[in-house]
Amino acid sequence: MKVIKQLQFKFVYSMILIEMIVFAGILFSLNFAITRRESNEARDFLVFLAQNKGHRPPPKHFDKLLPENFPPSEMVEDIDATSSASREHPDDFLRSLTSFFRPEHSDKANLRNYFSVIISNSGKILEVIQDFPLNYTGKELQNFVDLVLKENQKFGSVGGFMFYVAEQENTNRLICMLNRNSELKTLSKLYIYSAILYLMSIVFSILISIPISKYMIRPAKEAFLKQKQFIADASHELKTPIAVIGANIDVLESEIKGNKWLEYIKTENKRMGELVKDLLYLAKNDAGRNELTFCDFDFTNAVENSVLPFEVIAFEAGKTLQLNVQKGISCNGDEKSLKQVFIILVDNALKNSESGAQIKVSATADDKKITYKVFNTGTGIPKDDLEKIFLRFYRSDYSRVRKTGGYGLGLPIARAIAQDHGGSLIADSEFGKWAEFTLTIPRKR
Repeated sequence: MKVIKQLQFKFVYSMILIEMIVFAGILFSLNFAITRRESNEARDFLVFLAQNKGHRPPPKHFDKLLPENFPPSEMVEDIDATSSASREHPDDFLRSLTSFFRPEHSDKANLRNYFSVIISNSGKILEVIQDFPLNYTGKELQNFVDLVLKENQKFGSVGGFMFYVAEQENTNRLICMLNRNSELKTLSKLYIYSAILYLMSIVFSILISIPISKYMIRPAKEAFLKQKQFIADASHELKTPIAVIGANIDVLESEIKGNKWLEYIKTENKRMGELVKDLLYLAKNDAGRNELTFCDFDFTNAVENSVLPFEVIAFEAGKTLQLNVQKGISCNGDEKSLKQVFIILVDNALKNSESGAQIKVSATADDKKITYKVFNTGTGIPKDDLEKIFLRFYRSDYSRVRKTGGYGLGLPIARAIAQDHGGSLIADSEFGKWAEFTLTIPRKR
């Protein structure tokens, strides 16, 4: 069931990640476009003021856009009068409509507080240009000018004002300033609302993706459970015929002694029994049916009893086995299954090392955890295989399978036992030189 939970978690995580990226892109683009547009409009308006000597002229300034043979037109105050005039003078009617419907430059700046100042080369204010009363004293205006000159830029912002510095025909300069505090507050609220909307969308995505993920992985879950149930049932059913074959072999050996064919059958039947046993353990573990008995036991003694019998095997293979275990380590766990881990790791080190190799087994503990390590010199493990070796039936070196036997189930079983104890089992190696497995478990549940 752990695989199903991992699959569901990855599905939910992927959906949320995609939603976060897409929605973040939309909100960022929208906020950027609005901010850029407001900034550009403010810059255009300042340039417009500078072109008109600091004033915002009335709409009549657009008369220059009309053909030369069009005389200046007056604003139409009465549509009916314009309609009657059109019947008498069609050209006047056209000019009147042009004046009435003529677009006004930077119309969005109507409510903006702006002013312009002409300064001397030394930075002193010579003239204040304004289209409506200002609530600034002469000293405050001079402070604005000093801040602008300090920026030493043509365009910029100071104290919520955007400014534009234009050179005049003489040595004087024209500074046009536009109050953008209201816009900046509006943009700030827009950013806050966008962030709140973004967070709400993430929460909504999580709430939606969880039931959707359950629905989407239901076929995979059913197939996975059927597969695990099949392995468990098949492994359980195979135990009986394997036991019967073993019993018949023992009977035949008593009647036909020294028959090599019986020895072959007996060896393969034993291997098949071990394989079925391992498959049954993994199937039960996947189904959460492995019942571990947690109790306090002597961890030091358990390691010594599990590792010391391998000294003879190591000696016969021309290898050195060193055991260094901290005395007096106590542990709360399933002693039988942990001994199985100790045996698997030492057996793995012996099988995957050449003659003359050194195998070092150590165990240490502190107040919270226990660390069990098995180190061996030899061919090592490629970096890409450090996690793959914990997959079922995976063998890093297939040429060694024929020599050592095994099905690649020992390490997956060892990691499963470590995880059942709330611990971990990891591998480290320098390919061609050494390999080391580290088991870490808490001293107490």
